[in-house]
Amino acid sequence: MEKHFPLFISVEKKKVLVIGAGKVALRRISVLQDFGADITVIAKSVPGDQKERIECLHREGKINLMEREFRPADILTDYFMIIAASDDNDLNRNIVALGREKGIWVNSASCREDCDFYFPAIAAKDNIVVGIAGDGSDHRAVADLAAKVRREL
Repeated sequence: MEKHFPLFISVEKKKVLVIGAGKVALRRISVLQDFGADITVIAKSVPGDQKERIECLHREGKINLMEREFRPADILTDYFMIIAASDDNDLNRNIVALGREKGIWVNSASCREDCDFYFPAIAAKDNIVVGIAGDGSDHRAVADLAAKVRREL
């Protein structure tokens, strides 16, 4: 498995497309929203557990929400990055291929090999941001370490 270079970049006002609205998508949406990204979410449905939070972010103008099926034409070249977080692995693979064709960074929630970048666990306080990522094989270890770092901050 290739290693990923850690890179801290601004996503302030950058357009991000998230396909899916489940638990993984909501975690990524929440972090990206905290960093000022311009987020569009496309999901054929919003699961009950996430519905209140997703709809609240939409009402507050923090995300654009389209409750419908994903269409290949949804991938526009002005997106900075795409998060493929649907519950359909084949759809996620298709989204990755479409994004890469247009030169857009893509992260797949269903296949680490399909990721141009990993989405780190974030620990932040004031002007300090710590990102923690593994190779995708042990999410629990990354989450545990992130919790420790958050306590220290």
